[in-house]
Amino acid sequence: MLSIEHYGVIGDVSEACWQFGVSPDGQYLAVAARSQPDVIQICNFQGRIFKKLEGHRGLVHSIAFSPDGRTLVSASLDKTVRIWSPTGSLYTVFDRFDSSVESVCFAPNVPILAGGEKSGLIVLFDIGGNYIATLHSPKDRIYDLIWSHDSELLAAACADRNLYLYNIANQVKKVYKHPGPVYGATFSSSNGGPSGSWKLITTCEDGIIRFIALDDGKLTEAKFHQKRAIGIASTKDGSLIATASLDKTVQMFDRHGNQQGKIELTEEALGIAFSNDSRYLYISTRSGHILIYSITKIHKE
Repeated sequence: MLSIEHYGVIGDVSEACWQFGVSPDGQYLAVAARSQPDVIQICNFQGRIFKKLEGHRGLVHSIAFSPDGRTLVSASLDKTVRIWSPTGSLYTVFDRFDSSVESVCFAPNVPILAGGEKSGLIVLFDIGGNYIATLHSPKDRIYDLIWSHDSELLAAACADRNLYLYNIANQVKKVYKHPGPVYGATFSSSNGGPSGSWKLITTCEDGIIRFIALDDGKLTEAKFHQKRAIGIASTKDGSLIATASLDKTVQMFDRHGNQQGKIELTEEALGIAFSNDSRYLYISTRSGHILIYSITKIHKE
């Protein structure tokens, strides 16, 4: 089980940007300001702002740090993705989108990014802003994009009630139907082994968390939430997963679905992220805060 302690809170965070960025060293957050939702703020745990990144002409929906922490990417209502240095320099603007960009993420070990549109298209491009490909099939808003740890698989959580899984190298696509909009997904491993043992874990409108085994397609379910489950995150090794819900709770469980901890909040939870070292959990809320908790695993004698 886990020992969970409240560590801090950051205010003035845009509700539209529930996919915020956490630096790989866990010391900095990148958020869109509630008072200026087109401006990105780089701040520390205490909310001290070190830099403001200005240039978007619409709501910022998603922010992510690169795995090495040297670049930052942001997706916006203005139909662009911007790639920055954390010090504020703008590297490039990628504008080959037809509608608002709802989600963006870096591949873990290759210089490729994926951006998901409100229209349902997924666009791949490199860190230099060069177009690579467009992935079709989704029929509605892309809520979340997540790469597998080896950068071979890309999962897309979509408002059309489907989870799309693309094998980029082999150009193979699988579709996993859900009873409602799919808001988020993450990869985990059943035993820390190769990709054949990986699981996809999803959040959905009905509050049920679904575990999809990628080797045989076996589905298991866990009813952790009473309302819509939105945000989902896993630790770097995939051993701990956390989900955020409109039922004002955050649930934490292992890769097999065994509950490890629970946080009860006074407001609806939207987005969620772990620090790279798994010591901290960050939760964005409806009222415009990011709550920070320290996480310690309790070893039984």
